[in-house]
Amino acid sequence: MITLRKHVFLCYTLQVVWCVLVVAEEWTVTIPNQISGLMGSCVLIPCSFTHPSAYIPTNVAWYQYSKLPGKYPVVFSRTKPGDIVEHYSGRTELVGRASDGDCSLMINGMILEHNGEDIYPWVDEVSKSVFAFFQWRVTLEVTDTAPRPQLSVSEVQREGGNITVSCAVLHTCPSSPPSLSFGDQRGVVQGYHTEEIQGRWRVLSTISFVARAEDHEKVVACNVTHPGGQTAAGEVVLDVSYAPRSVSVTGGSTVVQVGTNLSLSCVSDANPPASSYLWYLLRDGLVMPLNHSTETAAVTDLHPDENAFHCTAINPLGRSKPSCSFVVTAEYKPSILANSSCFYHTGQVICRCQARARPRAKVLWMVDEGPLFPSSDPTTSPQNHTVMDIWAAEGTYENVSVTCLVNNTHGYDKLLLSVFVKAPPTNVSISQLPARPLEGEKVTLSCLGHSHLPISSYRWYRVFGEQSVLLREDSGSLSLSVTRDVGRFRCSALNEMGECSSDTMAVNVEYAPAILPLSFCSGNDGQVRCECVVDSHPVAKIIWTPWRIQDNQTHNITDLLNWRILRSILIGPKVDDMGDVLCNSTNEHGSAFLKLPFIAGETSAQRSLFYGGVGGALLLVLSFASFLFWRFYSTKRRDCRVALEEVELKGALQVIHHDPTDCPGSPEARVHWI
Repeated sequence: MITLRKHVFLCYTLQVVWCVLVVAEEWTVTIPNQISGLMGSCVLIPCSFTHPSAYIPTNVAWYQYSKLPGKYPVVFSRTKPGDIVEHYSGRTELVGRASDGDCSLMINGMILEHNGEDIYPWVDEVSKSVFAFFQWRVTLEVTDTAPRPQLSVSEVQREGGNITVSCAVLHTCPSSPPSLSFGDQRGVVQGYHTEEIQGRWRVLSTISFVARAEDHEKVVACNVTHPGGQTAAGEVVLDVSYAPRSVSVTGGSTVVQVGTNLSLSCVSDANPPASSYLWYLLRDGLVMPLNHSTETAAVTDLHPDENAFHCTAINPLGRSKPSCSFVVTAEYKPSILANSSCFYHTGQVICRCQARARPRAKVLWMVDEGPLFPSSDPTTSPQNHTVMDIWAAEGTYENVSVTCLVNNTHGYDKLLLSVFVKAPPTNVSISQLPARPLEGEKVTLSCLGHSHLPISSYRWYRVFGEQSVLLREDSGSLSLSVTRDVGRFRCSALNEMGECSSDTMAVNVEYAPAILPLSFCSGNDGQVRCECVVDSHPVAKIIWTPWRIQDNQTHNITDLLNWRILRSILIGPKVDDMGDVLCNSTNEHGSAFLKLPFIAGETSAQRSLFYGGVGGALLLVLSFASFLFWRFYSTKRRDCRVALEEVELKGALQVIHHDPTDCPGSPEARVHWI
């Protein structure tokens, strides 16, 4: 009986062991051995398990491993949340479902107390005799220093090409990944977030931009900010290749003695550095290549005038633009400039002495042949190598004698300065460029004047009879598109002492002849009278192609109606076989001709009416032209009279209508009769 019981117990034991082994073989847990987290950030611990097919898991809990018997500190539990230890309370959550075999745990807000602790999952209340879950543990590692990001940059970095900088960092908190930024670097930014290895995720950010030469050796930084506030940064230095630029010539002093040997260098900014060079010399407006191809050039033939040197640098990527001028000039003794003078005003003399000199000159003064004394505080201008000093004295008189003496190591110059009384501008006038524009072209009027206090501003007026309209201020010039009736103008120059105005000036405009509708031919009592009225500037030459005339016929000639309109009158006997009467007018800008309408056979009344109309129209034209003529020359304060004369012609005759000395500046008018 005892033997039978022993056999039964043995069979039961073997059956239990067999069942345990079978069940244990179907339970597995996949979990990392160790995982790192950043203090203040979160950690997602990936965890999965398998179970017997007949078993349906419902709950997963996490525990802290303890070597003390009976101690099972709870890290996470849905069924017993009050048992969770304090430094995990409120920080843990299960992100997977037990029914799916997912036991992943999220720990938020990692603290240093978590560092070094081993934790493990447990499914339901499976007996440890069935499966010892505590044997599959993960060790927590907490750090308070964020890792530096990993940066990389495109291998080819060339000016004008695209450069891409990549910045990547690993983390353990996929729900709140760290943010990446490139500071103030310009470019197109793209971001990527991928899972790398178990429990690790990778954040990648790239920035792409077009490379510039200025980007060479530029530091591109990548800044990382984690959810807990920890930051880290990394950087990469760009190596951009580009053709030579910023080329300049250096060679020490730019002021040397004639015959001095110079050693010049061509300095450039290039990557890779320039490997060859071109040298040029600009002298008297001519560009001459120099026989040098290296970075330095020896010059032995300096001229006493300015010598401007240029160079061009070349590397495998291209060549630079020519450098700016490097000007070398020989030294010379002082030369006092023409603007040096003295002003006398209300008992005070102010003298200004300005001189050009190389090297810098010293200014001395002498008053009324007294001893020389030095200047007080001269002003120098290195740009144009001038020195300027001012001497002033109260209680002096207008005819004081002031001498300025300027010297340097090469010699001296002295000048007895003229004393001028302060006054408003004088001799204000208008100049016109070009002097003889054609109608439709642009002209520039310049306001000129003499002033012993500098002119501070200008005013331009257009004159309409007695009225003047202000056009603009400040500028000393006025640009116009001119027509034959552009009008008259005047300008004023101002300084601190007052204002002076120019005479009114009519803009000179030239144009080809135009025969006016007043021109005609008429017959009366056996006589023929033809009039040709021409508007032109300069005054045109008029040639008649008349009817057949006899040697003893008489012609009357009338000159200018005003400064641009010319009338020519031809009178002769009427014949039966008269041809066409043509008026031909010509000046240097063109010509015009007109077959004049001929009025023949009219009655006395008709002739009276016709001549009355023509005479009235001509009288109006003459009156208006006379008014313009009087206004123009009265404004100019000149007495310009043109004598009209009646002459008897025999054969071909050229008549000069006036003496050019009667009206200076007026063009000489000529009429040709054939």
